Amino acid sequence: MKKQLAAMAAAFLLMTGTASAADGGVEGKVKGPLDLGVDLVVRDSGRGNWERGQSGVGVSIGGEKKKKENTIELQLISRATDMNALSEAEITAWYKDGIAPTDADIFIAKADENGKYAFTGIPEGQYFLVVLMPGGGELTGEVDKSSDAEELRKFLRAWDMYQLSTIGMKLYAVQTIDVKPDQMVQFNYDFNARMFQERKKVKS
Repeated sequence: MKKQLAAMAAAFLLMTGTASAADGGVEGKVKGPLDLGVDLVVRDSGRGNWERGQSGVGVSIGGEKKKKENTIELQLISRATDMNALSEAEITAWYKDGIAPTDADIFIAKADENGKYAFTGIPEGQYFLVVLMPGGGELTGEVDKSSDAEELRKFLRAWDMYQLSTIGMKLYAVQTIDVKPDQMVQFNYDFNARMFQERKKVKS
């Protein structure tokens, strides 16, 4: 009986191992201006004398500094997703709360403190990879004008809500990625390099 159970367990592991190995993934590193923006200053009472700082953010005089959020979020969205099949509740949970729909190939991950990220066990197909980085200063909310970003705008339902709730004042970039079985696609992105290139074009 024990041998039969062991054989069944081995077969199960082999089957599940084969299934997971068939899936692919995306990994890489994101660089960018994490030091931009200002720390918010708050008072424990929630009241006080408020004034507008250099960035336009209201700050409370005499309060304590609260470190701003520097987490980079990435969303991998299958281009085969039927956006009309998603309910309003699923769209709201995805756009506003960062909760991916359960029955769609939409995946959400956060990079570590060094900007490294990885999506694993991803079904084969073509995806939009959306990189969302906390911005600040004059670069806050800068629009991605690439053709991939334009396609994403047309693809998503309720783009205005996505732009307001998901992107907000973050820097963002969109890239089309082909995920293939048994392969980890490498995609790195440097927001600093993009900003430098765009400013160089403006000056020339």
